[in-house]
Amino acid sequence: MRLACALGVLVTALVLAGAAQAQSEERELPALAPAPDDALTDALESGELTEAEYALERAQSLFQLGKVRREFGDVERAGPRDATLIGRDLALRLRFLRGADRALAERILSRPDDGNVVAGHAWNPAAVRGVGCFPNVCVNWVETTPDAPPGADGNPLTVPQWVFDVLEAWQDAWDREIVGREYYPPLSDATSSNAGFDDRLDVYIEDLGVDGLFGYCWTDDPGADDPTVFAVSAYCVVDDDYAPSQYGNEHTPNQYLDVTSAHEFHHTSQFAYDFLEDGWLMEGTATNMEEELWPDISDNVNFLRDYSPLNRPSSPLDRSGLFDSEYGAWIFFRFLQDKVAGGNHAINREIWERADASPNRMFGDQYSLQAVESELRQRGYDFADVFARFGRTNRLLSYSDNAISSYPRVPITFSRMIGRQSPRTRVHSWKVNHLATRYFSFTPGRRVSSKAKLAIRVVLPARGTRFMRASVMVIGRDNSVAARVLRGKNGLARTTTRFSRRTVKRVDVVLSNGSTRTSCGSSVGPPYYSCLGDPKDDGRVFKLSAALR
Repeated sequence: MRLACALGVLVTALVLAGAAQAQSEERELPALAPAPDDALTDALESGELTEAEYALERAQSLFQLGKVRREFGDVERAGPRDATLIGRDLALRLRFLRGADRALAERILSRPDDGNVVAGHAWNPAAVRGVGCFPNVCVNWVETTPDAPPGADGNPLTVPQWVFDVLEAWQDAWDREIVGREYYPPLSDATSSNAGFDDRLDVYIEDLGVDGLFGYCWTDDPGADDPTVFAVSAYCVVDDDYAPSQYGNEHTPNQYLDVTSAHEFHHTSQFAYDFLEDGWLMEGTATNMEEELWPDISDNVNFLRDYSPLNRPSSPLDRSGLFDSEYGAWIFFRFLQDKVAGGNHAINREIWERADASPNRMFGDQYSLQAVESELRQRGYDFADVFARFGRTNRLLSYSDNAISSYPRVPITFSRMIGRQSPRTRVHSWKVNHLATRYFSFTPGRRVSSKAKLAIRVVLPARGTRFMRASVMVIGRDNSVAARVLRGKNGLARTTTRFSRRTVKRVDVVLSNGSTRTSCGSSVGPPYYSCLGDPKDDGRVFKLSAALR
């Protein structure tokens, strides 16, 4: 691929298939981006700030944290990967702002080269600028000021190596995600007041490390201010070098560039489907794309240790709005791809096709959890059964990943050695929330007979029983696994398993609540769940006991 300079040929935007009519009704705004419990959150909850005013202040804090702190007090710095959704919050609520607030919001959302852009997001107007393009992407940079990449010499005709690296990373993401995986391409930005060199996707280089950010994609599409528009164009920003002094030494600068490009580019495609989708679907699939394109870098494994179905299985899968839990949801989309679809990554694209709200949609606009459930149904699966299998897979960590040793192990709610001195457990009651799992483990005592059996009794919740599952896994000394889902009548399920110490390492019981029932639009979180809904089957009580036979 060759670098095309300012006289490059305009690349015609791809035309998406289909001709469905655009939506005309306004939809519920999505949940606010994850944020710490700080002074801004308090001001929102107390009514001092409206959602639009809060979104403005949170976005301003990305680049002018000191200024926001002087007005509100203890405001924490945003997470290093939260800027994309923070910018989305502001773009979607722009129409609710007036006067100086509206003007400030527009300055924050403007591109770095727009002029009169808020400090920290702006290029110095006096900086010497350059632009270079590959077939689908243009990269914009400055040759002077702290935003200049290494090797910049003040002459835009001598292109720094970092610019080539950024171009290659983003064009590679385009080729593999759009051409190879057939996702929607980013929409043309031709209607934006600043469309860059032409209508290709624009990526800007800035010193983001000073603000603790990895990268982000925002929109200046005029349609973002229209409550009936759900698909918008994007522009993106990446760091000028990912220097170890700012980002650490866990990965090289180019590795950080690669995974950030894969992740953020996926957001530009998501914007072409539905700019308003739920956070756990947006961030979960974008983070999974890092694993798809760059499996050997494994930066995404950090999210499993932060907040995920592995280290917080009792927390709902679709939780978002606090502690970046939506990022850890990527492991579910990895599970769907690997275990349900047999390694075929198309399942995640097809979920987005069901969530599509653009004029080109093939299906009805479904929210995240609906889209997953209907895709599984189309493939002949029951969601609750799949979710129970997800819980079993997480207990065994049976994923194909070179970084599997870095995955956290699921916490065990209750474990007990059962033998002659303690041959049974009492009946324990445990609450399990929607899209959550609890784990129990029983090990044979030293004097257990070679013919011993373990009798397990589970009483499923009286309400929502059809969504509840109890799985039993017998893990042998040879690491073999025999799994079954308990069946029963009137919510009572029993089974008896082998329990010889010679052959059995442990017996696990996995209780899962696969309910997808929710009241959309009624949540007053955070945390938030799918379609801003209140789940209808949280806190369902399972009763479990085990006895030696």
